[in-house]
Amino acid sequence: MGRAEYRRQKREQSKSSKIYNMTPIQIRNLKDQATDKAVNKAFVLMLGFPLIVLHDKFGYGKKRLERFIDELLKQYEAFDEGRITLDDLTETIEEETGVKVKEVN
Repeated sequence: MGRAEYRRQKREQSKSSKIYNMTPIQIRNLKDQATDKAVNKAFVLMLGFPLIVLHDKFGYGKKRLERFIDELLKQYEAFDEGRITLDDLTETIEEETGVKVKEVN
């Protein structure tokens, strides 16, 4: 391979593999944005499953589903604000209903 061929190859490689410099703050912001996006998507997903089951299998309509969402969001706010913990939630469910809620591995 001649020098001209070598230089042409290097130019083509540099076009496809650009290097970007970022500050630690910019990296942290990107990570935070990705985390927020993932959490929001997971929340919508985990809200969607109960809603479709309640609608399809138990006949919930718009009004009852909206009430369910409102009450669910109240519980989530309490958790987010630290007024209840995940342990509080699972223990109360088990004590009051006999249903065990556990993490999936």
